[in-house]
Amino acid sequence: MARPILMPQVGQDLTEGKITALNVKLGDRVKKGDIVAEVESEKAAFDVEAFESGTVIEIRYQVGDMATVLQPIMVVGEPGEAPEQAVTQASPAASAATMPHQDGKTLHGPAVGRTQAGAGSSPLARRLAAEAGVDVALLKGTGPGGAVVKKDVDSRQKTPLAIAGGSPLRSPQLGSGDPVVFIHGFGADLSAWRPFIPHLGLPNPILALDLPGHGANADLAAEDFGSLAARVREALAASGLNRFHLAAHSLGAAVAARLAGDGGLDIRSLSLLSPAGLGPRINGDFIAGFLSAESEAALRAWLELLVHKPSTLPGALVRATLAAREAGPLATAQARLAAGVFSGNTQLFSIRDALDRYPGPLRVIIGNEDRIIPAAYADQLPPHAALHRLALVGHLPQLEATALVARLVAETVRSAG
Repeated sequence: MARPILMPQVGQDLTEGKITALNVKLGDRVKKGDIVAEVESEKAAFDVEAFESGTVIEIRYQVGDMATVLQPIMVVGEPGEAPEQAVTQASPAASAATMPHQDGKTLHGPAVGRTQAGAGSSPLARRLAAEAGVDVALLKGTGPGGAVVKKDVDSRQKTPLAIAGGSPLRSPQLGSGDPVVFIHGFGADLSAWRPFIPHLGLPNPILALDLPGHGANADLAAEDFGSLAARVREALAASGLNRFHLAAHSLGAAVAARLAGDGGLDIRSLSLLSPAGLGPRINGDFIAGFLSAESEAALRAWLELLVHKPSTLPGALVRATLAAREAGPLATAQARLAAGVFSGNTQLFSIRDALDRYPGPLRVIIGNEDRIIPAAYADQLPPHAALHRLALVGHLPQLEATALVARLVAETVRSAG
């Protein structure tokens, strides 16, 4: 039977959203749980999950179209089946999608919250400001009644933060104060921070980037740790940001530490989650298994090593990681990078000297049950680092202890004034 995949109602006041990406085409086979589209409203950006399995037999919207909530974005069924036969009422699973997930254990629901800054601004101005990393609340409006309109945003747009021509560093949350820049770990992408950001409770602008060889920057090469850090430094320096905070995970945390220790950037605080580079050893079997996994079952078996309790690993994370790998050159790019930063069970770089040189607020959060990087390496931290060892937590503290880690990161940011 033909079944619709509906535009979810994330929040009671949401009536429509703009289709920003379609991840499938006519004739594609989708499974329950696949992310088939991305949608943006004035208040949030979120993923659309398939609650039905089947073949895509009709797509009713194109990228750029405004979709009405609880109306079909596409229809799945059997090849040759008429789309008109689709049952249009929301399934129980689709109805559940109307409420945002806030437990930090899913990549669905509101992907990343955006503040709706100021009623005195047009929807177009708010959207353009979000895309440009401009706080609309700080703009002087020239529209009717002093409202902020498109030309006001155009006059204040900053240079998009990008990595040597890669995709812009995205600004999922506008606000006030020094921005907080998030850097993901090996094998992830900027969307990994989506469930975490709503827990921060910070007024600061929140930014996140894709490392070279990851996400939208899959075709951007980095052959070793030095070139990886240099690419990110180039992007940050070219962004026009005067000063900012860094919060990062694993390999991304090592990059953040290198940037902070080398100077030249005004990094107000440093929050490192399960940082690489504190000692030589790494679980090389995990790296090799992650890179070679070609099925959902195989990939899940390796990704479960990232967490203390396998049940805390979202199925959507596994499926999204596999789908992204199948869609482009990610696997090749990440294998090339891995060969330059790891050798078997050895990390080919160190951040200990960089951390010694960084004088600002420094907080490190690790899980005592980390099976990727030995937790004992935290003993190598300099005396001025604030260290938090979390019991019953593995390599993903931001997933396994979301609320606590968010509070600690927020405290680090606030401590810098």
